[in-house]
Amino acid sequence: MTWAIVGCGYVGERLLAALAARGEPVVATTRRPERAAALGPTAVTVDPYDAEALARVLPEHAVVVDSVPTDPEHGPHTDPLLAACAHARTRRIIYLSATSVYRAHPDGWIDEDTPVAPDTLRGRARADEEDRLFTGAAWAGIEAVALRIAAIYGPGRGVHERIRTGGYRIVDEGAGMVSRIHVDDLVQVILAAGTTQPLRRAVYVVADDEPATVRTHADGVAALLGLAPPPSIPRAEASPLTAEMQGGGRRVRNERMKTELCVELRYPTWREGMAAILSSER
Repeated sequence: MTWAIVGCGYVGERLLAALAARGEPVVATTRRPERAAALGPTAVTVDPYDAEALARVLPEHAVVVDSVPTDPEHGPHTDPLLAACAHARTRRIIYLSATSVYRAHPDGWIDEDTPVAPDTLRGRARADEEDRLFTGAAWAGIEAVALRIAAIYGPGRGVHERIRTGGYRIVDEGAGMVSRIHVDDLVQVILAAGTTQPLRRAVYVVADDEPATVRTHADGVAALLGLAPPPSIPRAEASPLTAEMQGGGRRVRNERMKTELCVELRYPTWREGMAAILSSER
């Protein structure tokens, strides 16, 4: 099977390495030439908003992973992507979406049946990209699946990096419930979403087994690092993005991801994930 990773950032780089280890052909795109050089010979520099340029580099009949960050100011990128995929007769598109397409549910769980009702600018942008994807893919005869992903962490990325530098702050009591996923488990899910035949549904939520409050998680990570718990600040002193991320209240139920995509999590909770990160650093 041939793959294409459009917008090869943090997740895409880990996926690229996994595909290379499996010996599967893959093309990765990025906007920056220096980034393409760092990614290796299978990477090319392409603007994901340029349908013609993108069409020239997409392999035919590939599984395309759309990892382009949603940019509410720049506008949707799905339309040029779909045009390029139609030209390349793409087999399947996997869109890396986010659980921000759901409204916060402080006292309940989120799964694939939860109505889409974003209450943030970025969440609305994600939901718009999904709508465009499913409508355009159906018109072009391309199978499409959206992975609604919880907070991603891994080596070099996550709360632990900010706690280390002393720059992490908890908004109010840190009572917001957040689900997470280790980047390597996310790669497992992407690979399964690209190869499972047939897909049971067009949407999967992606998270590990144990949501935790912002304070519980931060204190636990600090303890693993041998550091003091991060301090709290009033909501009025936090940036809007920080307040949004910590106050989400999205507790994700991942049963369908595990059973229908046959994914066995390497890191069922953030504790195993953080232990592996620290072990690899040593």
